[in-house]
Amino acid sequence: MPIPFYPSHLRALFTDRERELAQLQQATADLAAGRPRHLALFGLRRIGKTLLLLEHAARLLETAPSGPVRPVYIDFEELVTSPELFSRRYVGLVTFWALTQGQGEIEAFLTPTALLGGPAAGLRSVTQTMAAIENARDDPATQVTLALDLPEKLAQELDCRLLLLLDEFTEFAVLGNYPSVRRPWHLFRAAMQRHEHLGYIVAASAIHAMEAIVQEGNSPLFLQFEMVAVSRFPPDATLALAERILGVTPPPGVGRRLHQLTGGHPFYIHAVTTRMSNLTATPSDLQPEDVSQAFVLEVLSRRGQIYHYCRYLYDVSLRLARGYGILKAILQVLAEEDGLTLTEVARRIHKGASTTRGYLRALQEVDLVVEEGGEYFYRDPVLRYWVGAVTQGIEVDPAASRATLAPLLADLEAERFRLATELGAAKEAEVRELLRDFAGQTVDGDLFGLSGDFRLPTFHRVASYRSPDGQIEVDALAENGERWAVEVKWRSKAAGKKELAALLEKAQSLSARPWFISRSGFTPAARAYAAEHGILLSTRADLEKLRRRLRESSGADHRTR
Repeated sequence: MPIPFYPSHLRALFTDRERELAQLQQATADLAAGRPRHLALFGLRRIGKTLLLLEHAARLLETAPSGPVRPVYIDFEELVTSPELFSRRYVGLVTFWALTQGQGEIEAFLTPTALLGGPAAGLRSVTQTMAAIENARDDPATQVTLALDLPEKLAQELDCRLLLLLDEFTEFAVLGNYPSVRRPWHLFRAAMQRHEHLGYIVAASAIHAMEAIVQEGNSPLFLQFEMVAVSRFPPDATLALAERILGVTPPPGVGRRLHQLTGGHPFYIHAVTTRMSNLTATPSDLQPEDVSQAFVLEVLSRRGQIYHYCRYLYDVSLRLARGYGILKAILQVLAEEDGLTLTEVARRIHKGASTTRGYLRALQEVDLVVEEGGEYFYRDPVLRYWVGAVTQGIEVDPAASRATLAPLLADLEAERFRLATELGAAKEAEVRELLRDFAGQTVDGDLFGLSGDFRLPTFHRVASYRSPDGQIEVDALAENGERWAVEVKWRSKAAGKKELAALLEKAQSLSARPWFISRSGFTPAARAYAAEHGILLSTRADLEKLRRRLRESSGADHRTR
């Protein structure tokens, strides 16, 4: 069943995400069985969260159009303005999806008069809720509460369950700007506790804000959602998306280069692939050099989609943070040299460490910068490349030839800006998702630096951890009877004995088994130390093999069901 909000040309490009879809499908099945679970999707902008929500809605409507669970898709970015407008529109959109399954004209549901005089005329829950909202004009908090409770009442009246797919969920915080509402997340938590027929799958591009809402102990929504990272594509999915766009499999080397330059970001993959398709007579003529040329044209010419996206991301993010001029200076410094410490950044911008820490925190809050092991990096390496170029005044003609672009292409091939580097923070999130997929599978012990087979535990809770006094911090603490303390180092040099000893000390204080993951492997001394002290070790290659093994296991389980 086609969905008007999910155009067929977009659906034709939907790629990968089978692991995430399986998680959404399981949550839907649990809701149908009367065991509602709530998921929170997070990831970079344009990474594919909205498409994931719509794909799940489409599959649900296709496989079970008359089933017990009905999807409701709502974009909070367009919806959350004032309490009164939010309340009216939320009621209307929930009713629209519950009654029409996303089909037909939506206008009749968006105003109280049209809604009550038309499609919802016979629904007591809608009629009573809208009347109560109108009577509570002097109490916006009550209006919001009434709207949030409508889906539960409507589900009971229709004898179904509603799966609420709430996009850009963090925008709900805007209602806190109204003194009469003040604490919107408290209202949302209170409503969730009253609901038995609803499941929530929320998504947001504001990663830092989403993590604060769902994971921080002082948040009303702490522990109410299971986190699901929507990450960049692996190499095989990058190639698959390129094939969909080109209509054929590109020649060898093209997919690899495309993944290296885009970092597996679906939006970048689409933009660069579309651009490079215009550089040769046929897709079969493409070469890796064409990928590099297309990438530079997309990022550094004013006609490039990536250029405009980076400009938007840069400007909007800096407007949301304070200290525009200093923040720009820090971003320029990190574009020139990534991985600087607080002291190094402070010295470059001629500010004190305390002041610089505040500016760096502001950049972290708007998702431009991440901190890893005391060093600061761009969250998006493509944005770093763009900032590094435009702050030097580099801009290219959209019709520039390869010969004209030769100096820039040479820099790219030398990896001057390390575009292929996946940031440690993003990899940490992937590792936490991997731990959540552990379910007693048996894998090759070599993947953990062991001999023989190794049986994975099943963890009920996985999250990053920082002790109350701030003295102990690990990238992941996995728990369920036994504990694992996990450290991820995504750098270009091998991890040494000193780093393993630091993890071992943390793990012992947490009564946990240490697992150290290093992108570039380990020194001989580190491996000997790990063997002596029972530290699990995995490299980048080990992690990829483990991910594939768990994906195969998940697919087999899904087919069995």
